[in-house]
Amino acid sequence: MSVSTAPHYLLVDDHSLIREGMKQAILSLQPRARITEANSCHTAQVCLRQTANSPYDAIDVVLLDLGLPDSRGIDTLRLVREVATTQRIGIITGSNNAQLALECIHHGATCFIPKLGEIDGFMQALQALVDGRLHLPADLLLSAEANVPPPQVDAEGSAQVRLTPRQKDVLSWLIRGCSNAVIASALNISPETVKLHVSAILRAYRVHSRTQLVLLCARQLPAVEPIT
Repeated sequence: MSVSTAPHYLLVDDHSLIREGMKQAILSLQPRARITEANSCHTAQVCLRQTANSPYDAIDVVLLDLGLPDSRGIDTLRLVREVATTQRIGIITGSNNAQLALECIHHGATCFIPKLGEIDGFMQALQALVDGRLHLPADLLLSAEANVPPPQVDAEGSAQVRLTPRQKDVLSWLIRGCSNAVIASALNISPETVKLHVSAILRAYRVHSRTQLVLLCARQLPAVEPIT
């Protein structure tokens, strides 16, 4: 989070009414939050670059619509992720497609919020994003979990995934959607060391990809401390 105790959100949507609705929802959960708005992918990238080196103005969370005047679909997330290398990114979209949700998770989003959902569902998703938790709508999560193995449990039914302290550090950045290079820089270790830790984490969770890992963590079994 930026040096200021008030989290800084970037709302990216080409409809001012949608941005206003998101703004009011955020302020209802975090009254001191700072809000910056952008109506295109280019404007969002400019804003992220301009604030990247300012500890007081740096963006903490991006709420991103995939359908913008200058970019569409998953390419929008890729372009923003190139600039927002460490920020949590929540997707706000008119789609309720499970495959699209998985693609967004794969490309670094931590939250997928359909615009057409109920207001209670939107607020739950927003709360997850505010808290630094992973979130997919329940119906999409059930659909996506078909390709994810069940978590390991002990005789009492408790989740059992043993990680070293450094692996836990790497996992915290992984579920934030960060690349190996970003994790290496954040933890002051080499990208090759990060790669080894990632492989060990995937083995520990018995999954084959980061997307599967994120889905397991979305179940909160076991819970992972968010980065704030």
